[in-house]
Amino acid sequence: MKANNDVRPVFCDTCGGPLRYSQDGLEATCPYCGNRYNFRGGKSEALSLALSRANSYRLNCDFDEAIREYTLITERNPDDAEAWWGLALSKYGIEYVPDPRTGMRVPTCHRTVKESILCDESYLNAIKYAAPAQAESYRLKAEQIERLQSGIKSRLAQEESFDVFLCFRSADKNGAPTKERTVARRIYDELTRRGINTFFSEESLKGRLGEDYEPIIYKALYSCRFFILIATSAENVNTAWVKNEWSRFRDRVYEERLSSACCAVFENITPADLPSFLRGQGVNLAKYPAGGYEIEIADALERRFKSFGEERQPQYRADSRDGLNALLDKGRYALTRGDFVSAAAAFSSAIDEDGDCGEAWLGAFMAELEVRSIKNEKKFAQEISNRLWSSGTTVAECRRRLAANEHILYALSSPYYKNAVKYSTAAMARTLSGAKSYIMDMADKCNAALKLSLNECASRESAASSAESGYNESYRGGYDDYDYDNTSNTASNAAAFAGGAIAGGLLGAFLGGRRRRRRPPVHMGFMPPPRPPRPAPPRGPRVRPFGGPRGPRFGGGPRMGGPRGRR
Repeated sequence: MKANNDVRPVFCDTCGGPLRYSQDGLEATCPYCGNRYNFRGGKSEALSLALSRANSYRLNCDFDEAIREYTLITERNPDDAEAWWGLALSKYGIEYVPDPRTGMRVPTCHRTVKESILCDESYLNAIKYAAPAQAESYRLKAEQIERLQSGIKSRLAQEESFDVFLCFRSADKNGAPTKERTVARRIYDELTRRGINTFFSEESLKGRLGEDYEPIIYKALYSCRFFILIATSAENVNTAWVKNEWSRFRDRVYEERLSSACCAVFENITPADLPSFLRGQGVNLAKYPAGGYEIEIADALERRFKSFGEERQPQYRADSRDGLNALLDKGRYALTRGDFVSAAAAFSSAIDEDGDCGEAWLGAFMAELEVRSIKNEKKFAQEISNRLWSSGTTVAECRRRLAANEHILYALSSPYYKNAVKYSTAAMARTLSGAKSYIMDMADKCNAALKLSLNECASRESAASSAESGYNESYRGGYDDYDYDNTSNTASNAAAFAGGAIAGGLLGAFLGGRRRRRRPPVHMGFMPPPRPPRPAPPRGPRVRPFGGPRGPRFGGGPRMGGPRGRR
């Protein structure tokens, strides 16, 4: 008999509320958002786990990772309606929050998209493959999201535009202000003093309701002329809100083909920890121990905005193709010597010159993956797969390795990869596509094993910390049990200690006096006369006794000579 491996969810994949199942267990309804589920077809365990992982990313507002996970699911299961619906929600940045008046969960938008969700391919596929009741639920939710998006777009005209956007993490897990917040404040004060309109969340969102945040942030991201990411740790770069902002500006860079419109202000991290589009230029705070970085940033932005404000006639260069070839040569040379940051900058400039150049897109993709060459499908897939991690020894190490795996998966779904397949030769496109499928399969297995290792390390470290705290409590408790205020105990203990000390001293004096050697009397009032100097040894050849240098010392005569006499 075939075992039933179907795994059914406990929580709603749309809002995260607990589901209510029917008596036969084949249908479920979410009482909070009204979503309906039909499990008569059944889902495999692997598909259910993949959906659960993607839903967790979306519910935590990590929409980029959710999009990547849902895209992988739809490629392998193109008829799964839940995956298509989750992909649509992630594209539009939908989060369901409880309404305090009704107790129901209502959608809020963390992203504003120009196209209507009713015309989105993901939504249409969700309607196509869903059961009738579930499709009707999706349709009602999509109409609600469309009304919400329309309201946001209508308010965009009322919001102001900005010249500079500051992206940073303002508070840590404990609510304490981060160093990025201090750095951002100094930059904001300097830019504001010079008349540069800057988006700084603490000032720009002050006094506004939470529902008004998205129109302001969207208008600031798509109207700013320069974007600055401030980061002092790789963890802060990848937090949900920070990543939501820089990933949307990254999409704008790719769509509008912006050049040199962003930089990173960083410390304690390497350029490899930054997003690829921010590795070209940046400010390292370690070079400014006394400050002053805000002045240099303000000076550079003033020069940039002044040059852009001047009316200049477009200059058409006859040697544009020669410039493109020079950039490609520069990128190839940087790849051969392993300078991937310079290679990424060169190929990005080549893409600005010619957006249909397949070699430029391929070179940017290779710089993103830090690959020097792609010889064939097998070697390329094996090289990337060898970089995947599947285990770790500590929680921090597991998280770092999981982030490294996720970076590889992002590179395989980035615009660099898609355009490299689109504009490269047919042979190279087949090589990249075949290698991608193999790497994706290996990445799923490695990530699953790495997450198990992460859970084991977390449980082991929590057990160790609890054991250590219990030992410290028992150690302190041993002293707390002693009654320091009991004077009778103190007096009796002191008397016992004094008696033992006296008896021990008398016994030691008696036994020690029998073995003690008599010392000469001390001369009082004067010092003994100094000893006369020893006479100098007679000059002449030194006569060694028979039997070697150590013979007489060991009592050997002229015959024996000690242990070394006959040698």
